[in-house]
Amino acid sequence: MDRYFTLYSTVQHLFEHGHTATGAVFAHRRDVLACLRKAARYDPYSTLAVYENNKKITMINYVPRKNSNVLLLTSCHAKLKVDNQQGFKRPNIINHCNLGKGGVDSMDAKI
Repeated sequence: MDRYFTLYSTVQHLFEHGHTATGAVFAHRRDVLACLRKAARYDPYSTLAVYENNKKITMINYVPRKNSNVLLLTSCHAKLKVDNQQGFKRPNIINHCNLGKGGVDSMDAKI
C-alpha cells in the first residue's frame, strides 16, 4: 500500500473483513506512537516493533542508517523475523513491502 493510504484504521478495517495489508506510514500521522517517531536516534540496522495482541496488527520502525527511519504497518506478519543478508539486519516485513512497490506507477504507465 502507498504511504498516503496506509492508516491504522484502514489496515484494521481490511483485516476485519478478511484482507491483509502492508505499507509504509508517514511519521506525522496521529496513530503513530511517539516511541516510533523518535526511533531514528537508535543504532543503524536496529528494529523496534509494536504489536497489538487482539487485532494482530504490527507497526515497526527500521533504522537503515543514522538519522533515518522507515515506518511500516502490517496485518500480514504476526511475528517479526530479521533477515541478515549482507549485514543489513532487515525485517522480513520490508522485503514483503518492497515486492508490492511501484504498482501505481505501473498502472499509470499502462493507462
